[in-house]
Amino acid sequence: MACKMMKIIPIFFILLATLLSSSYGNAVVSPLCGGRVFVENTIVIEAPVHENCHWDIQTQEDRILVITAVNGNLKEAQEFLAIHDGSGKDSPILLVENQKTHERSRKDLPQAVYTTQSTASIRFKKAPTSNLQLKIQKAVICPFNLGTESQCGRVIDDVSCYCATFTKRSQVSQRTYCYNHNMKLLSLETYEKEQAIHVAWGYEARFWTSLTDAIDEGTWYWESTDTALFPGYSNWCNRQPDDAGAFGGEDCMLTNYETNGCWNDGDCEKDEFDAICQAIP
Repeated sequence: MACKMMKIIPIFFILLATLLSSSYGNAVVSPLCGGRVFVENTIVIEAPVHENCHWDIQTQEDRILVITAVNGNLKEAQEFLAIHDGSGKDSPILLVENQKTHERSRKDLPQAVYTTQSTASIRFKKAPTSNLQLKIQKAVICPFNLGTESQCGRVIDDVSCYCATFTKRSQVSQRTYCYNHNMKLLSLETYEKEQAIHVAWGYEARFWTSLTDAIDEGTWYWESTDTALFPGYSNWCNRQPDDAGAFGGEDCMLTNYETNGCWNDGDCEKDEFDAICQAIP
């Protein structure tokens, strides 16, 4: 009977943690000696007090996992654990020092390791000497190889990805370009997000975004997130939008480098500018 209870209790806590992560997106998993957990958004694992504990972690198939230390240094924590890229017995070990960094990523992001697939395993070789917690999040894939005319980075946080393309195209063509790379055109729902974009790429270029009133003149909405502009954040330049292009109506928004990044409207199909794509988990 006691043996059965020992099996039931760990399973109960693992199922409870999975349920919490699905419902609330952020659960703390008790320091049990291993188990299986699905990451809907974010979970936190407390390091076990035992040696040789093994966690199998999984998220949705088209996403990857990012692992950071909540309290402490992830590189130093590698003395106590190994993070494997995948759940197979022979899956490779991921090390902080081997992680590639995107050129436009924020410099203040915590030390992290990213998987290349939707599964990972964490194997504790010995119990840490201090209280260690690992934060595990669902993240989007951020490409390294979009070409010399593109730059990518973890510009906002450690789970999303933004890529600037400096090949000038119409807004319609840029939208297709983003889609072909599993991304969408930029949306700027907050002042803080817009400032982070400017920190990454400055004011040197005009970037197409997904803001448009093509469906209903004067009613602007972010096509990428399907949300209305009003009553949210906006940053139109003086006397903009004016719908006064050389070719007729201007139904798409772009940032204007000449006026410190405020917004202009432009012709979606005929005006050609650079663009920023985004991928958000």
